[in-house]
Amino acid sequence: MNNELRHPLTNLSAGSMLRVRDGQGRAIVVFEGQVWITLDNDPRDIILSAGESFSIDRPGLTLAQALRDSKMMLVDADWHSAPLPSSFDLEQWARAQRSVAIGDAVKRGLAELHRAVARAVQPGAKPVLPRPLAPCTAVR
Repeated sequence: MNNELRHPLTNLSAGSMLRVRDGQGRAIVVFEGQVWITLDNDPRDIILSAGESFSIDRPGLTLAQALRDSKMMLVDADWHSAPLPSSFDLEQWARAQRSVAIGDAVKRGLAELHRAVARAVQPGAKPVLPRPLAPCTAVR
């Protein structure tokens, strides 16, 4: 199973794989579990456990496969000028981003509900009547 990274914090079930194309300048950070990383035309095999990270140091395809159920993140990282933030800081940032997204979705839903109620109580609006019940004629 291949997963595309769509959210900052991604869960990978054991055996699933993340494909990163031309990931040079990015880093893989593991929060939970264990991940095996292999790079195109590179003899190294990198195994990361919770709290560890790896900066992708070459172009081409990079594969990250979860050896156990894992939580990980792919981040932009310039390893020459700035150290990678701690995994705790990154996880807190990812949780905050997720909370903001959930809050925005709830806000949009409430606004739509408010508009629907306002339309329903407008003067001259036709009331929505429930459908009449039909007698059941099925025999058991």
